[in-house]
Amino acid sequence: MERDNKAYSEKVIAGLTEACSNGEDIRVDLHTHSAVSDGRYSPADLVALAAEKKVKLLALTDHDTYNGISEAAEAAARQQIHLAAGTEISSIWRGREIHVVGLSFDLKSEEMAGLIRRQSELRDERARAIGARLEKCGITDAYARTRAMIGEDAAMTRGSYASFLCSIGVAETEGKCFAAYLAENKKAYVKPQWTPIEEVTECILKAGGIPVLAHPRCYDLNNKWLRMLITDFKNAGGEAMETAGNVQSPADRAFLADLSVEYGLYASCGSDFHKECVHTSIGNCRFLGLAQKTRPVWSHEKFRLEI
Repeated sequence: MERDNKAYSEKVIAGLTEACSNGEDIRVDLHTHSAVSDGRYSPADLVALAAEKKVKLLALTDHDTYNGISEAAEAAARQQIHLAAGTEISSIWRGREIHVVGLSFDLKSEEMAGLIRRQSELRDERARAIGARLEKCGITDAYARTRAMIGEDAAMTRGSYASFLCSIGVAETEGKCFAAYLAENKKAYVKPQWTPIEEVTECILKAGGIPVLAHPRCYDLNNKWLRMLITDFKNAGGEAMETAGNVQSPADRAFLADLSVEYGLYASCGSDFHKECVHTSIGNCRFLGLAQKTRPVWSHEKFRLEI
């Protein structure tokens, strides 16, 4: 989409910042997933749903891929939603799986393309290993059948397997399928071998993007370990962290906002949306007042909206 990108971004950002400072309940969602990875909706349908929910600023952040960005950008232009490029990269930190969202990076970056290729290979290796373990549990052709369900180009995740298992009646819900087979220490769990978090962060920076620590409260870390993670992430070049998300108490949101200020990180928000359900809704991140307390990630000099 041809436009004066810099002027366009600055105008939108200024409007968002003013609205937030005035206490308006603006809808921003910078962490969402489509069917290009393990979400339920196509990129275009995801954007349409975001428009229905009155989201003003959106990022599509599929797992280890950005193949859906072009479709999302075309839909966003029709829906008058402001879209930022994004992806969610799985990484390893001190033996733990940690997710890093990359925002506003150059879609033509060779560094990002190389990282995505490596991640795709690692993801497929893990998916095949999970399929083999499900085979031993009596679920035949799990990998091939899940691949057929999600499509050849989609990034396969444990969530993909949970959807498949639910579809064949293994359990009533995807969550129960996940808990029975795919969670850590269960029969089909395979320990991930992702790219180290330092390399992921460096790659996003080289691509001109903003590395964001995704959903910091989802890693089962106590406050001491959470601070260790944030410290290491910042030292590796991390520039922002998610402070507002779904299923979050006001106290927890305030605590994460305080941490972002303490560690000098920009504040982002994201629902980690995959599908509409009781606990998750796109744009339902409660970003109200964040600009008054923190530095919103959209105020970062590298944040841009051109696709």
